[in-house]
Amino acid sequence: MIDSNKIMAMIEHWLESEINGYFGSDYGPDFNSLFLAPLSAPVANNFIEKMKSDIPILKQLSADQLQLWSQDEGFETKVIYLRVGNQIAINLNQVRDMQLSRNGETYDVDAS
Repeated sequence: MIDSNKIMAMIEHWLESEINGYFGSDYGPDFNSLFLAPLSAPVANNFIEKMKSDIPILKQLSADQLQLWSQDEGFETKVIYLRVGNQIAINLNQVRDMQLSRNGETYDVDAS
């Protein structure tokens, strides 16, 4: 039986995967289309549709159970959250930053 813990494990695996990371498949989140679009661009629906096409069980969730929302932080920064169910919120900015640092695309200039 698939419960909420297994669904969260599927979503976490999907978020940690690189897009096109599996040979012959476009499985994985397209963070570039989500984060590199203009701040006013309506990109949430495309991101959720991609998630649902990669993880078909999510098609059974309603719009209230799987949603993205953003919060302004400063003048030109938006923090994007993914909410699954009623209480679980994932900060997609942190997930993307961890993925970039894991792949060596960001550097700490103050590192010794």
